[in-house]
Formats: sequence, structure tokens, C-alpha cells
Amino acid sequence: MSHRIWLRVNLPEKELSTLQQKFPTSELCRADDASVNAAWLQQVEAVFTEDVLPDELVRQMPSLKWLHVTRGGVNAYLTPTIKARPIQVTGSKGIHGTVFSEFALACILMLAKQLPECIEAQKHKRWQKLAPFEVEGKTIGIVGLGTVGVALARKAKALGMRVLATKRTATAKPDCVDELGTPDFLLQLLAQSDFVVLLLASVPTTFNIIGEKELRKMKPSAYLINLTGGRAIEEALLVRALKEQWFAGAVLDAFARQPLPEDSELWNLPNVIITPRIAGITSQKWPAVLPVFAENLRRFVAGEPLNNLVDKDLGY
Repeated sequence: MSHRIWLRVNLPEKELSTLQQKFPTSELCRADDASVNAAWLQQVEAVFTEDVLPDELVRQMPSLKWLHVTRGGVNAYLTPTIKARPIQVTGSKGIHGTVFSEFALACILMLAKQLPECIEAQKHKRWQKLAPFEVEGKTIGIVGLGTVGVALARKAKALGMRVLATKRTATAKPDCVDELGTPDFLLQLLAQSDFVVLLLASVPTTFNIIGEKELRKMKPSAYLINLTGGRAIEEALLVRALKEQWFAGAVLDAFARQPLPEDSELWNLPNVIITPRIAGITSQKWPAVLPVFAENLRRFVAGEPLNNLVDKDLGY
């Protein structure tokens, strides 16, 4: 039986050819929204996408049974129509550990060695004495110990850092983590950490999870690095905390409003570094993403349970 699969991604020719050879009985169509045939969509059973699938497109696909996305976090893809219909949703969870953890580590070392201050001084041709410090012996607090968090914990531990972490549910503590707790451990983590890294799933249960009480627990010398939890802290509160220097500063790669609007006060704060959602970008995208999709496509065609299946009520 032939299955119609819409590849709504900019898949290179080599990877497309590989998929076609692996699934010769499936009808694989690589197309964007403007070029895809509307009549063909009526029989589409699965969509592989990078961008959110608009509800109006979903409504054109009455046969749609499965949606697979290139990202690990899928909450943004759970539109009202997707949630209302019996459409299975899967993500590419588990493949982003290296890229996110390297980015987090780059942020930590950049802050510790005061590279932003060096760059600013260079702009003004100013030979400025600074006071960089070592990360060895410092404490990192990882809020959300998933695949990325464990990868970061290993790297931090290799540098001689003390590693604290929280996780939604209690599990066995990895060797690379010194202390692991549930969300009840968050205040202790914040109070002890020199670097706090947010690696939270962007789901309703994590929205505004860090409030004034939590931010005031941070050390005045500590830094906040937010890579995934764009809505974990209300923006106005974060601006206030940074202006009043409740903690030393922040590197922000995740935001509630994306792209970050020009009118955001975050742009102008001297103790903030803004990066344009690049922590998860990799030059090795398809070698990481495609095997996850291909395995699930094999399972879909065979009628087997899919990997990384999302609970649409929970958002992950």
C-alpha cells in the first residue's frame, strides 16, 4: 500500500534520494506551501515539517494521521486543529545535546573570561584591565536535566565545575551531576549557582516558572543563561531584575516574543547578551534529524508504534 508523505522541509537532493530508495512504495513529495498540489493534499497521510503547520493547511488534509517535526520541542506545533484530530505528533528529541551544550559552555567561558568587556573596550581603542575568573570550582545549576542538560553536565564536570540540576520527575542521578532534585530543589539550586542555565521545555507547565522570589535567590555575582525556556520568566520582570542587578547579567537565546521586537528593553541593557535563537543550530542538521524521521517513517508504514510520540495535552 502506497502512503503519501509530504516533505515540508528543504531537504537536500542527496537526503531525498536516500529516503526514496528506503521507501520505494511510499509517495514522497518535497514541496513548499506555494507549490504543493491542493488536490494531492487530500490524500496526504503524513507531514515532515520544520515550520508550524497552519490550521488552514491541516484542514486541507482530511487523511492526515501523523506529523513529524525537526525540533525536539513540539508545543508550538500543537495547533487547535492538530490537537482536536487524532493526528499523532512526533519530534526529533534526543539529537540536540551536543549543539546546545556546546553553546551553553561557550556562554559560560565567554562570561568568565569577560570577552564582552574586551570587545566593548576594543571598539573604543581602550586598553582596559579586567578581572576574568576560572570556571573550575564554580557551580553550574541546570534547570531541566534532559538530553541537553546531561550533555552539558558532562562537559561542565570535565572542567571541574560542581553540577546541580533539577528535573520534572525524580530519576537516578547521573554520575556527572553532584545534586539532582525535583522542582522543589529549584530555590536551593539558584542560591548556590554561579551560572544558571535554563533548558526547559516550552510548555504551559513551565511558563513563568521563575518569578521574583526565584530571581532574588540568585547570587549578585551569578549569570543567567536561557537557551530554551522563552516563557519561563515574564519579560518585564526579567528587565527589572537586570536593571536592578539582582544578579550579574544574562545571555538570552530564547524569548516569549520571537523575533525579539525592537521595542524590547532587553536590547539596551548593558548586562545582557542577546543571541537570535542560534543555540540549537548545527551544520550537521540532516545527518542528525533524518535518521529519526526515517525510523519513524518505517514504523508508520509498518503500522508500529512511533518513537518520540507527544502527549498533546502535556505538550511533550
